Amino acid sequence: MLASALVVFAAFSLGYFMGGDTGGALGDAADDAQLSVIRDAYQKIRASAVEPPSDEALTHGAVRGMVGVLRDSDDPYAFFYSPEGYRSFQELTAGQFSGIGVWLKTKNRQLEIVSVLPSTPARTAGLKHGDIIESIDGVNVNRLSTDQAVQRIKGPEGTSVNLKLDRSGKAVSLAIERRSIELPNLLARMNDADDLGYIRLYGFARGAGRQVRRQVDQLRSDGAEGVVLDLRDNGGGLFTEAINVASVFIEDGAIVSYREKSEPDIVYNAEGDAFEDLPLVILVNEGSASASEIVAGAMQDRNRALVVGTRTYGKGSVQEVVPLRDASALKLTTAAYVTPDGTDIDGEGVAPDVVVKAAPDIQRERAIEILRGIVVSSAGAQG
Repeated sequence: MLASALVVFAAFSLGYFMGGDTGGALGDAADDAQLSVIRDAYQKIRASAVEPPSDEALTHGAVRGMVGVLRDSDDPYAFFYSPEGYRSFQELTAGQFSGIGVWLKTKNRQLEIVSVLPSTPARTAGLKHGDIIESIDGVNVNRLSTDQAVQRIKGPEGTSVNLKLDRSGKAVSLAIERRSIELPNLLARMNDADDLGYIRLYGFARGAGRQVRRQVDQLRSDGAEGVVLDLRDNGGGLFTEAINVASVFIEDGAIVSYREKSEPDIVYNAEGDAFEDLPLVILVNEGSASASEIVAGAMQDRNRALVVGTRTYGKGSVQEVVPLRDASALKLTTAAYVTPDGTDIDGEGVAPDVVVKAAPDIQRERAIEILRGIVVSSAGAQG
């Protein structure tokens, strides 16, 4: 789905659910004709191949093949995690891992760097927004999914990854040493010009809601009369953290509905204790996906905030990550989500209330300007 010190949290890591152990294995359903074909092929390769792969390699190859068919048919986000890859994914959702410190997305079939996190090896090496990664340790990224590219960029602390980049038509080659870091879920500060707060949320790893709440409380203590929540190029993360972040600003009522096939919608509501009277602007762009869209859609439908920027990515599906018996895992699309008003944004995105197509710094200043107007208007109404 999405892009890291690490950070490489692959872009558009949507609202994930973590599933339980599936049990089951090849051979458990020996009477099933289709599973029998897989079993027979497995046994013949082991018995007859000149140099048969390991049992683990054959098993994982079979699962990857099934996932590939699923991805080509109706689930573009399906993925198989090896045991090592699944451990890496768990580190990522926990907010601490090892890599170089970039957020990635696929754009026009190219792997693009959408942001470089502060105080990371990627920032030190000079990686930039808009750089196109062409190869990773000599492997052409055209042969890799975004998740596979992410797994190759991540790695043990102290090791290096070699990247070949296209930077505005110029070839750039870099060797970057990976480092273990804690994902900076957010950056918060007071705006220099006035009593307005600014929060840049980078992802929805575990604890994102708690961090946003703590920073809003601190900004209020510092005198902030309103806040811009910047979700640009935030590819998402944990579904539950989207609920937690939205609950910082919405006191009660629906945040999002979870929709499975042939099942009644499950409505997730705000959890209370919100900064409900704090003027708020949400800043988004085409890199804002999944969990970011849950937050933006809820704020818009509930008339809690103005959404500013450009139309979001449009990822309205939920993936469940299900561990398998050997510590590997499957990522499968299991449901869709809709906004409180019932809008399905999959493939459509969230349309901003105020469209601002401009350079990132200008977008941010425009959002702060809009927030300033809301604060002034609110103060006048109260007076």
